Amino acid sequence: MELKFRVIQSNDRGLITKQGDRTYARRGPAKGEEALELPTLFIWVSGNDRYLARCWTQWTGERLGDDFIYVVTRSRDVIDLQGDTRYHQWCSKQLRSELWTLERAALDLDEVSCPPPETVHEVDRHKSAIYLHRRKQRLREQTPELSNEEEQLIQQIYDQRDRLNQAAGFIQYHVDHIIPLAKGGQHHPRNLQVISANENVRKGAKVWSAIG
Repeated sequence: MELKFRVIQSNDRGLITKQGDRTYARRGPAKGEEALELPTLFIWVSGNDRYLARCWTQWTGERLGDDFIYVVTRSRDVIDLQGDTRYHQWCSKQLRSELWTLERAALDLDEVSCPPPETVHEVDRHKSAIYLHRRKQRLREQTPELSNEEEQLIQQIYDQRDRLNQAAGFIQYHVDHIIPLAKGGQHHPRNLQVISANENVRKGAKVWSAIG
C-alpha cells in the first residue's frame, strides 16, 4: 500500500523536533482525514540551511487565519538536506518516499524549541501562493505545442540548473524566461536560459539576457 504523506514547508518560522510541537500549513486535511495521524515531511529553510523533520502529525481542529494548525504526535528525526536541491519537486510521490526512507545521521537538536504558531504566523503569507498559481496558469497558457525535441531541450535546461545547484549545495541558479511570461514570453527552449538566482531577482519582469 502506498504511503500517504503530509508535506509542510517552513521558511524560518520554527523547526518542529519533538512530540507536542505545533506548526501550521496552508493545506488542510483532506475530507475524512481530519482526525488522522499522517507521516509528515517538514522542510525547514533558513538562508542556506535546509533541514527535514520526519514525524507524524494530526490536525488539532484549530485554524489560524487561513491556515491549519498541526501537532506532532510522534517524532522520528531531523536530518540535514544540505546539498539536496530537489525540494521544489514535492509533488513527486517518488521523492516523498525517497526522503522518508533516506538514511542520514539524525541531528542533535535537544536544545531547539519550536515557537507557538501564534507568535510567528504571517498574516499575508498567502500572497506568494496566489503569485505561484498565476504563474502556473501563465505557463499552461503560454506553452506552445512542442515537438519531442523541444520538450527534451526544455528538460535539458532544467537538468543543467539542477546540476549547478547540486554542485553549489543550495539554490544558486534559476531557469529564466528571457522575455518574461508577464510580458507575453513563451515557455519555449528559445526563450529559456539558466542564470543566477541573484540575477533573476534583479531582472524581475524586465526583458534582458544574461548571455553574452
